[in-house]
Amino acid sequence: MNTTQTILVSDYGAVVNDGNDDIAGITAAINAAVNIGTTANPVRLLFDDGIYDLMPSSGSHSLNMTDATGVLWDGQGAEFLIHNPIVGFLRLLRCTNTIIKDLSVDYSTLPFTQGKITNVDAANGFFEFVVDDNFPLPVESHFTNAPQRWGMIKNTKGGIKEGTRNLIPHNRFFELVGTRTYKYGNQNSNDLSKVEVGDYFVHIARYNGSTIILNDGGKNLSYVNVTGYASPAGSFNARNSQEWNIINCSIKLKEGRLNSSNADAIHVSGGKIGPWVENSLFEGFADDCMNLKYTKRQIKEVHSPTQITVQFLTEVNDNLEFYNPRDGVFLGSATVTNVQNLGGNLFKITLSSPINITNVDATDHQLTDKAYIETKSNESFIFRNNIVRNSRRYGILIQSKYAIIENNLFQNLSGSGIRIENGVDWGEGFRADNIEIRNNRFENCGYDTDYINSSNSASISVDFAKLGTTCNLSTTWCGTTSTSWQAHSNIRIIDNTILYNKRGVYLKNINGVSFTDNFICHRDEDITLTGSETPIQQTILNSSNINVVDFNATLPQPNIQFLLNEEASATNIENSGTNTGVGIETINNGGQITQGFFDTKVGYAFRINTDGDGQLRFINSSDSSPFSGPISGQARTYSFWVKPEQSIFQTLLYSGGPAQGEVFSVQMQSNGVVRVTDNNQNIVRMEDMPLNIGDWNHVAITVPENNSIFSVQLYKNGVASSETHSGNDNLINTASNTVDLFPRFNGTVSDIRYFDYQLCGSEVESVFFDRQVTLSTHVLDRKNTEVVVYPTFVSNTLYFSEPVTSIKVVNLLGKVLISKEDMNPVNELEVASLPSDLYLIRVNNNQTVKFIKTN
Repeated sequence: MNTTQTILVSDYGAVVNDGNDDIAGITAAINAAVNIGTTANPVRLLFDDGIYDLMPSSGSHSLNMTDATGVLWDGQGAEFLIHNPIVGFLRLLRCTNTIIKDLSVDYSTLPFTQGKITNVDAANGFFEFVVDDNFPLPVESHFTNAPQRWGMIKNTKGGIKEGTRNLIPHNRFFELVGTRTYKYGNQNSNDLSKVEVGDYFVHIARYNGSTIILNDGGKNLSYVNVTGYASPAGSFNARNSQEWNIINCSIKLKEGRLNSSNADAIHVSGGKIGPWVENSLFEGFADDCMNLKYTKRQIKEVHSPTQITVQFLTEVNDNLEFYNPRDGVFLGSATVTNVQNLGGNLFKITLSSPINITNVDATDHQLTDKAYIETKSNESFIFRNNIVRNSRRYGILIQSKYAIIENNLFQNLSGSGIRIENGVDWGEGFRADNIEIRNNRFENCGYDTDYINSSNSASISVDFAKLGTTCNLSTTWCGTTSTSWQAHSNIRIIDNTILYNKRGVYLKNINGVSFTDNFICHRDEDITLTGSETPIQQTILNSSNINVVDFNATLPQPNIQFLLNEEASATNIENSGTNTGVGIETINNGGQITQGFFDTKVGYAFRINTDGDGQLRFINSSDSSPFSGPISGQARTYSFWVKPEQSIFQTLLYSGGPAQGEVFSVQMQSNGVVRVTDNNQNIVRMEDMPLNIGDWNHVAITVPENNSIFSVQLYKNGVASSETHSGNDNLINTASNTVDLFPRFNGTVSDIRYFDYQLCGSEVESVFFDRQVTLSTHVLDRKNTEVVVYPTFVSNTLYFSEPVTSIKVVNLLGKVLISKEDMNPVNELEVASLPSDLYLIRVNNNQTVKFIKTN
């Protein structure tokens, strides 16, 4: 926006950092900007960098701007500190061509509190917790007077604790039992079954409507580089708006806090166009990240099949869609041809086609027939390059049309990453059409009790509902059940990576499904399945016009890979990964590192005998400076083959440091147990699968992005460990330093790989099964009974390293697909006719391995 005039907020009495109420001064400056700003001559409203104190006594928002055109708020990094925890920041009414940028919003008294649980008595339905310092007490007036208040059991990342209910209802008062210590009772014992001493409890005081920013009736607005740390309600809300944008914004957990906004990060109702959300971060919120809904109109009276009275403005040329929620029946659509304003927000409208409306009630109960404005369904919504993580419920709840959702990370959400379903129990939202979900990554989406208990839970879930069967006008919540109407249409899910709990994808009631090239992998850490349940990759029910193309699995490409199979005379150690700018340096310093050591099983490898006197170090090839590897909370996967020769404490990898909590170290204890530590006594151990001394072991360590130490997953020989933990589940914060390998180790090593993302279990398994290629360049000298079956990923022919006389191939359901006994010895097997899937092959009746059939 090329502004032609500038208004200094300081000229109107708003002074930063003085501790006085700045509302009057800012309001005067806003009014001045509104009075002179136009589309042709936009005005710049300039703030100083510092803290503006806002002390509202009432109202939904501290500041208001109405009927602005051509106004640029230039915050210049200013922080707006609100001193009333029940009031939002800014309300925009009918504003056009407006930009709000470069500012942050926080509260002096927070609209939530948090503390650590010190005692749990699930049988008697209570727990006790100590309120953290500098947080309000849960008995303060903004909690006791809140229209909505509830609690959540949270982890140190700000997400719902796995396996707990995502909402702990406010069933009674808080009883003071000690200094800043409260007892919270009258709870269902089942809701507390997974709650433990040391967990965090967050209690919110929610005041719907008191958002960070509310945009009502606006057009062409942008929020740029706006950060919200707390809110008594949602963050960015809009209704009846179009063409508005959220760019480079954050709803962010401030250090030491486990909650951000008390409601949806973004809530949109009845928009004609948009919003566009890009390059933004959303974390720690207490409801969905994004909730998009059709505008609904209550049907007040039926005059004839083509004439009805509705509540709230409805315009000529609006297209209405009508639904019977009792039976799950679409009643049809019609265009508004005439509108008569009856006053009192009532409008008598004429429809282009007759609609058979049979159930109307003055209370607008869930049972009544519904009207939705299809032309106000937030179409052309874009959600791109965003991070949504560590929060309650869904990533995006879609009840609207026309959207592109691409290149996002959905991580550690207690419900589905994306949920497409009409809100029939709320009377909100309707069917979806033309939704494209492309190239996103879903990690650990879905683990609260609602997700665990629901039959249609998945990382991506699409369904359409009607009301439950036991429903009458006296029923507050009727519940829902799935319909048989294929209400949704043209849902495209393409090129996504889905690391799922329970189920990867659930698709139901859709006309037009495209599900192609999605990599789906069950998480080894999944806590949602009972002992008798098995994970399900995808479910498609009651849908038509379906196009499914399975992902063509390939071996994951490492960023860095050193086979370490060079002969002693070789001058260079080759990096066969994608980042060829990284090399490896041999540092002896008195230790012994022997290149080209011949191992009878794998051929040439590296023989290492160090005790702090040498290591292999990743370096930048251009200048031989240390390559720091992943720092802070970056995702990573390390894998390597090791053959330890002694039962002593050994270090396999050391990264970051040296400050406490800033190290990422992989070690082997004297009993063979591999562990990962952050050098602050926080440890993840693979006690169930210690390394075999004197034998080759494949070790893999996977770390999801911006996660805690307990999220580390360890693997031995392609199998995930059921780790044990000690210490605190602190966030990983690796410092920038070096990546040193085997600085304290006695044994042989080979095939070091580094990936800049978290491999899932099947990918780790494929790296493990790739051993016969990478570790056998020079020799394959195996035990007499061991047969190498290769390649792991096969389209036509499997090969055997030595002749076999019996073969049996079964799928994961145990069905025998190929069986050959007492045959003449063969060295290969044709499998081209098998469908793409994972299979087990048993050879010579004594050895079973896995292979993946590809197209």
